[in-house]
Amino acid sequence: MNRPHSTRGRRRRPRTVLVTVAAGAAAVAVGLTGCSLSPSTASSDSNTLTVATWKGYGADLPWVAAEFKKETGATVKYEFIDSEASELQLVQKANGGIDVALPNIQYIGQGIDQGLFHSLDSGKLSNYTDIYPEFSGRKEIRKGGELYGIPWTWGSSGVFYDSSKVSPATDSLSVLWDPKYKGQIALFDDPTVLIPLTALYLGEDPQNPDMAKVTPALQKLKDNAKLLYSSSDDLAKAVASGSVVAGTGDSGSIGSLIASKAAGTDGFRYEIPKEGAVGWIDNWAIAAKTKHLDLAYKWLNYMTGKEFLTKWANTPADSSPAPANKSVVDALEPATLDRLQANPDKISSLALQLPEPADRLQSWLDAWTQVKAGS
Repeated sequence: MNRPHSTRGRRRRPRTVLVTVAAGAAAVAVGLTGCSLSPSTASSDSNTLTVATWKGYGADLPWVAAEFKKETGATVKYEFIDSEASELQLVQKANGGIDVALPNIQYIGQGIDQGLFHSLDSGKLSNYTDIYPEFSGRKEIRKGGELYGIPWTWGSSGVFYDSSKVSPATDSLSVLWDPKYKGQIALFDDPTVLIPLTALYLGEDPQNPDMAKVTPALQKLKDNAKLLYSSSDDLAKAVASGSVVAGTGDSGSIGSLIASKAAGTDGFRYEIPKEGAVGWIDNWAIAAKTKHLDLAYKWLNYMTGKEFLTKWANTPADSSPAPANKSVVDALEPATLDRLQANPDKISSLALQLPEPADRLQSWLDAWTQVKAGS
């Protein structure tokens, strides 16, 4: 899942997919400013770990570096990314200056094929057996029988609605197309979310839908919309003003918005619809040319461990997504599970954002561009 990204005024990684349409990778969504890091700018200190990650997304919380240093004696240095494509470019250009990175399941395969990531010894991953097998067993994080990523967090893009204005209560995508709410719907401005959701609504394959069916339905969806948003700040303003009563949104950001008790959110709920939702998984990976392999394993173990993930999940202001560590989820309070939308029973309902052929992604972008233009 995604991007242009926004810091959203809170510690949360926005879930927007920046798709690539050519080998190696020309970006076809706006906002790729790129990141660069030369080996000379990265620390060569044997006790410094350089982490490529999103700004404001868990790993760089103020207490993390201090706790990791207390546990390992190592200093953490962050290199922030602004897209999945720029993350891969950063790891490649760093030539050993990056130690660990956080590729999404949709993009990790590109990095594996390019030789950017180090194969992982699951015996050195202290939390590997606690990761949901539905995630750890994914073929996208493997190649040639080798493991290259350990799942860290997951989430969904489903439906939210104001239960005080949307009646009866709904667990269906159909609310987004309901003419009763025309001009009151908010849509996350991303074709790699909206097209799979539209496909699910139509009963089409969300990974490879019939665009001749999807495009007209997408046009009706857009015609129902009040707001196309790319940051949760824009959504929060619309909710506070009462101008939207339902829409598409990310489980983590919507959950955090509701938990914050922001103006206008009292009656809001988030649902993974009965038709399904778009899902994503973020994975920690070790750079192939890391000079700090042992320390990189310690980072993966710390990030996927109970102490970090439990603390993050139990701090609503820090906007944790759902942890991929099932032992952490099993120990969370029901209210926290609801806020994080971390119910493992919902995993099977997710249409994961997976690698797609460049021409298919381009067709999705073209369709959404045309729909937005009203043609």
